Amino acid sequence: MCIMGKQINILTALLVMCIQLHGQHVKCQLLSAHALYFRGTIYTYGYEQKKDLLLFKCYSYSQSLQLKDSTEFSLGRHLPADYLAIRADTLHDVLNFQFQLSDQKSLVTLLRLNTSLQTICVTENFDANHVNSLALFDSEKYYYGNDLYVVRASEDSTHKQYYLSKFSVKTMTKPFEYDFKWQYALEREHIHKVSVIYADRHVIILYAHVNDGIKKGQWILRLNATTGELIKGSKLNAKNDNRHYLYSKAVYDTVSKEMAIIGSIYPTAMIDFKQQTSQFTNLSTLHQLFLVKTDSTGGVTARIEKPLALPPPKKTGSVFTSFHLKVESFSSQKDSSYMVWADIYEQSAPNIMAYYSSWQFSLVPLELSYSVKAAPFYVATKPLVNFISFAKGDSYGKFYLADPADYDRFKYARPLNRVVIKTGLDTLHNQYYILKKTDLLSGKQSIHYVFPGKKELEKKVLLSSEKGQVAELYFTGESTYISFITDPFNTEFVLSLNKL
Repeated sequence: MCIMGKQINILTALLVMCIQLHGQHVKCQLLSAHALYFRGTIYTYGYEQKKDLLLFKCYSYSQSLQLKDSTEFSLGRHLPADYLAIRADTLHDVLNFQFQLSDQKSLVTLLRLNTSLQTICVTENFDANHVNSLALFDSEKYYYGNDLYVVRASEDSTHKQYYLSKFSVKTMTKPFEYDFKWQYALEREHIHKVSVIYADRHVIILYAHVNDGIKKGQWILRLNATTGELIKGSKLNAKNDNRHYLYSKAVYDTVSKEMAIIGSIYPTAMIDFKQQTSQFTNLSTLHQLFLVKTDSTGGVTARIEKPLALPPPKKTGSVFTSFHLKVESFSSQKDSSYMVWADIYEQSAPNIMAYYSSWQFSLVPLELSYSVKAAPFYVATKPLVNFISFAKGDSYGKFYLADPADYDRFKYARPLNRVVIKTGLDTLHNQYYILKKTDLLSGKQSIHYVFPGKKELEKKVLLSSEKGQVAELYFTGESTYISFITDPFNTEFVLSLNKL
């Protein structure tokens, strides 16, 4: 069933529910409130109890905290305690809210809104296990518009076959179901890892890792988005170079169709993907970074290798620690340079990578190569005591490998727990860090601004919350951010516009 929700008069909403305080703060009564930031707009949502009726309400605010739109939806004769936590996402570029009664765990009500908070669909009491069934059970997936690309593997006693499948949403007015469009089968032998790294209306680009055979190495594959046919395969490592070129991030120019790929180079003696073994004891302090550029056809036009000095490996007692670079952000600049934000992880236990620090640097073009212009390196976690806990069962700030051969997934996959909200450079080209600390036992959270002082790193708490509170922070510019926090009983929230 699809019905229209009730649009609230904005002026009424301002007078009744929310108060604008000095233009920089908004205080609003809302039960079980949360927030999300999507396409430059802050969306706040939660409940209002009106006698025996439970109303879901959602407000949208501009980056200057001006109320843009609002809507409400009646959930009937209920209390907030009757429901599990509201699930919200922006899958397929719309706002999806799911409401699940705690005593009816197999049924869900879906409210779907566009970015102007107009109702697209309401579907009540449908099977919770059916929600986005394709999306829930595949780790290698990629969304573009109404399309979904899924990488799956089929394995028998001798081979592991990878397939890329394209699906498209049947209709936006019902829970997401997909029409199958086409399937591309990768070569049957020796494929270790496959991931979609980019898609648009014309092309899909894959990273494929072949761990043996005559095509051993790392590849970038371009496919036709309409037909699923292979356009071009480009090998990241050059002919006769047997080192691993492990992909991290890419920048694709939609006009020129050119692409820049960044990642890390490792010798075969350091990691064996076929045997699922690794030996980082002799990991060099000079991390080998690569930049590979391709033209509009996918042909390699440049292959550049740059060393970066990382912290040296260390040994504490019988425990050996090595440091590993993971590129989190890679972007092209107007002057043809590239800005890179990398996180540094330390490995002090098998198959566990723990956050250590972040580093920003740029790749500046020369006549035939690039130079590295790096900010001073600091240990971002040093001023924050016990920022990363190594207690058993505490997964905060860590990346877990399924096995040593899972290392290339570590290089490109997003971390499950968000530790670094932002890193940037101040006017003196010194790096600062916005780090989020979560105490899993107490439920406390804090967001810290860590920056270079006169002698060493200093820290400042930007936002903190106790158990039961919800706190989020969204950067809208290089030094401006919006904070969202509820009171301890989650009966109201405050939005604030701030500067570092």
